[in-house]
Amino acid sequence: MRYWIGILILLLVAPIVSTAEWNQFRGPNGSGVAVNSKPPVNLDPSRPTWKVAVPVGHSSPVLWGGKLFLTGVVDSRLVTLAFDKATGKRLWQRQAPEAQLERVHQASSHAAPTPVVDKGRVYVYFGSFGMLCYDHDGRELWQKKLPVPRTLYGTSSSPVEYEKLIILVLDDDNNLPRSRLSRSKVIAINKANGDTKWETQRPFHRSGWSTPVILRHSEGAELVVLGNGRLCGYALPGGRELWHVTGFSRETISAPVVANGMVLASASRRGGGGNDKVDPEPFWKSVIHFDQNKDGKLQRKEMTGHFTFPFRPELPYGHPGYGMPLPKDPPQRARRLDGIFGWLDKNRDGDWTREEFKANFSHGNGKPLLIAVKPGGRGDITSTHLAWEHNRGIPEIPSPLAHEGRVFMVRSGGILTAVNATSGKPLYSERLGASGQYSASPILANGHLYLASEPGQITVVKAGDELEVVHQARLNDFIYVSPAFDTDTLYVRSAKFLWAFRKGK
Repeated sequence: MRYWIGILILLLVAPIVSTAEWNQFRGPNGSGVAVNSKPPVNLDPSRPTWKVAVPVGHSSPVLWGGKLFLTGVVDSRLVTLAFDKATGKRLWQRQAPEAQLERVHQASSHAAPTPVVDKGRVYVYFGSFGMLCYDHDGRELWQKKLPVPRTLYGTSSSPVEYEKLIILVLDDDNNLPRSRLSRSKVIAINKANGDTKWETQRPFHRSGWSTPVILRHSEGAELVVLGNGRLCGYALPGGRELWHVTGFSRETISAPVVANGMVLASASRRGGGGNDKVDPEPFWKSVIHFDQNKDGKLQRKEMTGHFTFPFRPELPYGHPGYGMPLPKDPPQRARRLDGIFGWLDKNRDGDWTREEFKANFSHGNGKPLLIAVKPGGRGDITSTHLAWEHNRGIPEIPSPLAHEGRVFMVRSGGILTAVNATSGKPLYSERLGASGQYSASPILANGHLYLASEPGQITVVKAGDELEVVHQARLNDFIYVSPAFDTDTLYVRSAKFLWAFRKGK
């Protein structure tokens, strides 16, 4: 009897993973792992299985049966599209009702949330409108207008499904009347008709960009949501808040994952710093690039062109995520630059020297964090239910991936970090030889990680205790979103195209 009870507990604790359908952001329960999938390891961008043009958008592909679904923006209208997986032929395209488009960051999109698909329906969320439900042939079944969240960079959290519900996190910078509490909430929607089943307020949360995950354990199921400053667990199916863990930075983007019966969640320090101690040298090299008279110092009059204070020095100058946003209005921009210069020119001699810059350097706030949370807690469990904590190599945007006792993270600059999933002890942190920003999260099939950089380089790595790069291929297009798998194919959405790489074809 004890043996069978043990088996039952293991089944309950293990993440529920489909062997066939990549039906939401990062596949089954957001794991990023495709079971029983054998896509090609060697990719030839000059000879894809097929390649078709797609509209702009940052939603990832989702799959069901013979169809692939994604969203985009065409002529300032939000659209949902379906493609034939075998050929890439576009099967249908549907416009959302006309809506005023929300303000989004230059590096994001109005079509950033990834749809959810089940056996008969496709559920789509646009921050500028709300939820839409179609059948697989493109017939609209219902629509649900939702308030547009006010966020720093635009909406990106994707909906997830749980039994008969579609669950959506709507974190918001708007305050409730006569209160400093926010309008943030979790909402559960009836799959059948779009009716709201329940709402749970998140009064201490401001805008966030993470997608939730379902944790199943011996005591039931929970919705786990990463938001600014804290990770929270909510009882399912009812939505009551059960627990929270503090310590995260203001800006949380990556999605939690489930491994070894625990929740793993990560966030870099605000501004993208991935290590507890930040090396100021790359930041100095970035600003001294603007030293026009080559005297090894930076003067205020040299702060021209794309100059701004760098947040992510590994990015190209002028990239929208490179540094501190500055006003476009020339007088306002000049005043802001005056403030930046005065901030580090402590001795007021009119120069930044390397020594002065490094001595007074500060970057971001909060600390980079990857934690493993044990189930079963109630209330503030920060000091009681953490299995371990890791503070180096933490990505800003990509989510972690857990597989066979290891956790993998890829951060900007092309640095892949692996840690032991049981203890949090580091295995390695090494460069892939594929630099640039990383927005797409790692995905895994048949023992291999697939890592896509924004400049369009895909690196295939064998999942093990040491870094082993198996293959690299460069698409001549940018990649901002996570790819998808089915049993034998890798699907990649780049800035302009949708690509299929099928094994043996």
